[in-house]
Amino acid sequence: MRRCFGKFTPLIAGLLAGLLFAILVVPLIAQPAREFYNVREEVTLSGTVSSVLRGPAPGMIWGGHLMIDTLHGKVDASLGRWGLEGKGAPTVKPGQQVEVTGIIKTVRNKEVLVTRTLKVNGKIYAMRTQHGIAVSPQARQRAAEKGEGQ
Repeated sequence: MRRCFGKFTPLIAGLLAGLLFAILVVPLIAQPAREFYNVREEVTLSGTVSSVLRGPAPGMIWGGHLMIDTLHGKVDASLGRWGLEGKGAPTVKPGQQVEVTGIIKTVRNKEVLVTRTLKVNGKIYAMRTQHGIAVSPQARQRAAEKGEGQ
């Protein structure tokens, strides 16, 4: 029995590898690609900061948030994982006027502005790349040293 089973081991391994490949690749081909962040959908909003959250409250996406009072109501502006951390991060306080640019997404049945740039006190801070990836404190510092983005 062992001798017979040993002959089929490479065949079984090959079939399992092919099945795994089909399971992973076919759904990717069958569905249209969806972008998380599309710069063509960006909006720019201005308003007054009502509160600053260094971390998420229950039900919010991860990272820092600004609650902003705009002409159209209160907006939850997500600044990303490192939005308010590290050297070169913006200092924002309630009562300050800000301008945020990003896209509005529905996350956990709540609208949130996924912020790409934040303008406060005349400075523009990059919170995310054009692909929606959060900018780390190290990347922000390197950009500041090169004189970019602020």
